[in-house]
Amino acid sequence: MKKLTMLAFAAVFSASAFAQDVYKQISKIKDYKEAYNLLQANIGSMSAEEKAKCYNVLVDLAYDKVVKEQGTITENQMAEQFGKEVTPYDTVGLYDAVLQALENGVTCDEFDMQPNEKGKVKPKFHKSNGDRLYGIRFHLINAGIYYQTTNEPLSYKYLATYVESADYPLFKEQDKSKDANLTQIAYYAARSAYFAKDYAKAEKYADIALGDTAVAKDAMQVKLAVMQAQLKTHADTLNYITKLKDIYAKDESNEMIFSTICSMYISTNDKAALNELVQAKLAKDPNNFTALAMSGQAYMNEHKWDEAIAALSKAEAVQPGNVAVIGSIGNSYMYKAQDAAEQATQGGKRLTPEAEKQIIDVYKQAISYLEKAKELDTTMQFKSVWAYSLYTCCYRALGPDDAKTKEAEALTK
Repeated sequence: MKKLTMLAFAAVFSASAFAQDVYKQISKIKDYKEAYNLLQANIGSMSAEEKAKCYNVLVDLAYDKVVKEQGTITENQMAEQFGKEVTPYDTVGLYDAVLQALENGVTCDEFDMQPNEKGKVKPKFHKSNGDRLYGIRFHLINAGIYYQTTNEPLSYKYLATYVESADYPLFKEQDKSKDANLTQIAYYAARSAYFAKDYAKAEKYADIALGDTAVAKDAMQVKLAVMQAQLKTHADTLNYITKLKDIYAKDESNEMIFSTICSMYISTNDKAALNELVQAKLAKDPNNFTALAMSGQAYMNEHKWDEAIAALSKAEAVQPGNVAVIGSIGNSYMYKAQDAAEQATQGGKRLTPEAEKQIIDVYKQAISYLEKAKELDTTMQFKSVWAYSLYTCCYRALGPDDAKTKEAEALTK
């Protein structure tokens, strides 16, 4: 038994000596990659304490690189002030080192905060790493901007790390109240996450950004886009509507949410829910543009052209010059004319001159609105709303050879 005990002790002592030997080797290395590879090759046999010590060496190496490049930047700023020559610095190396320092700092902290053999937590590196690494986080923003046009995934990684690092246990003692950039960077990280289809992160970052009034509206758009992107089943859609209603219940002044709920009711053909929502809004605000516009859209979907024209006209009176609304009024008149022509010729009947004149008059009413939409739409952003409809109405009311018809036809191409 004594021999077995001695052998076990020898094994433990050997492992400890080996770990110390690896630490000594890593401590002498000046190249980050070399030190990192040596640690990864031997980490399996180390205690938490030894791992923390070795990872702290990696933090030192990366942090030294950051300090070196920061020093060059500071010297260059002074040189520029006095009109002296500046020294090139390693931009990519700086940003790599910042990420390396933070990542290894977090890993070091995980091992550093583990209880020792007596069950007590006595960290050796937590405070010093927390203080020095929190001070270099701002470089993550610069890196995100630097890679924005050349490497979107890497840009996203830096911005996301900035947001995520705010909640690192390593930084729990830091004063987060002075981080004025967090919410805005969270918004840009949310956008990047959305385009990367990392929807869970996108929603998480958007929620953080919602706390900043400067970007809250844009952040909500990202959040809604994320939620919509994940709709696959009817149950998903109903769940999405429920979430929207919960958000709206907390702030009924949010026109974006109101508009989105209306659109979802229209897409699911829930006429009763849409009417209830719109009427409740109009009862509180009879001139609410969004409610009037959505009401008009709902009437159009039901082919109730007169009601649609009335609602959309009220919306246009509230917000004059709205191209989409004006174009929709024109479309309502066009569809009204088409329905009238169809009804007048049912059963093979020929169109009477009187009926034809009435229909042409309606087409001309449509033309007046569609031409107005065309004039206002200087950037052609809403061309799909009015262009083909204008050509159709001109063709029906003025004939194929009329100059207006040919001009309208050219705009459809």
